[in-house]
Amino acid sequence: MADAAASPKFWKWVGYTTALLSLIAGVRQTAKLITDRSEARHKIEALLASEQLQLRSQDYDHAWQTLDQASKIDAASAPLHAAQETLAMAWLENAQTSDNQKFSSVTDKLDPILTRGVTESKDPQRQADLLAHLGWSYFLRSRDGSAAPDPAASYADAVLRDANNPFANAMWGHWIFWNHGDAREAQRHFSSALSSGREREFVRRWQLTALLNFNSDAAAEDAVRALNSMRTQKEVLPPESLRRRIFTTTYGRLIPGGAESSRLINAVPPADHLLTFRWLFDTLPLQEFEQLRRDLEVCFLEEAAGQLDQARTGYETIRRKLAGRPNSVLTAAEAGAKRLSAGN
Repeated sequence: MADAAASPKFWKWVGYTTALLSLIAGVRQTAKLITDRSEARHKIEALLASEQLQLRSQDYDHAWQTLDQASKIDAASAPLHAAQETLAMAWLENAQTSDNQKFSSVTDKLDPILTRGVTESKDPQRQADLLAHLGWSYFLRSRDGSAAPDPAASYADAVLRDANNPFANAMWGHWIFWNHGDAREAQRHFSSALSSGREREFVRRWQLTALLNFNSDAAAEDAVRALNSMRTQKEVLPPESLRRRIFTTTYGRLIPGGAESSRLINAVPPADHLLTFRWLFDTLPLQEFEQLRRDLEVCFLEEAAGQLDQARTGYETIRRKLAGRPNSVLTAAEAGAKRLSAGN
């Protein structure tokens, strides 16, 4: 009798069995791989959700650490890359330093994220956003006194990809003012940024900051025009810290009688200027003397707008509040009251 193990049927059965076992093993391996990938995806999604909360709180350091945990699970995750890029841009926009810290401590770890994003993205607008922030990173690095590429080159590259890109144009305008360049060219960049219809609050913040940094009479007048436009177009009120700078820097020039003061008051029609001034500062927390200075400047604008009864009442109120406390505000209020009395 022939050995059964030597028969073709036996070997055929062995082949089927081996194939079946191999198939079962493959199915199990595939199922495990799918399960592992699903678990990894869920872990990354949970970390990204946590990072979004940290980002909204501007807790950039911890947001970075959270994304670093996600990168250890799947460094090639597309949603992770997008989150890293968004965090990098937000962090750079709000980067600050302490006495023992430099901007480079932030820019050094964010630059590679921005560069990778430019090369990976197929969207010209996204590329331009990232390039603009890369230029801003170079600007911040230069603030440390370190060598850095020219920010304007990155801004120009961004504009080639997205002509009215709000980030690139606003940052470019800021760069021009920072270097005391052509103010008209800088304002053209801000106009282009506004025309994009995107990131309007960001553009206005950079525009106003650039004008305040430039700190000239012409820049102060441009700031008033920008602020008046913001009010009439029902844009977001600037943050308190920026309004305080405007109150101190721009309206610190509002000395009655001087040509500079007259130009500032008339940068927009005085009645409009009065509305803009109140929009900016009526809710701004101020100390007593600052409140009186604000009230005095309201009187100046009321007087310029032909609202003489209101201005006269305002001047007299300031005189009563400051009676016996000689200072520049009292002197200006007395002069204003006298001026309007003479006009009668």
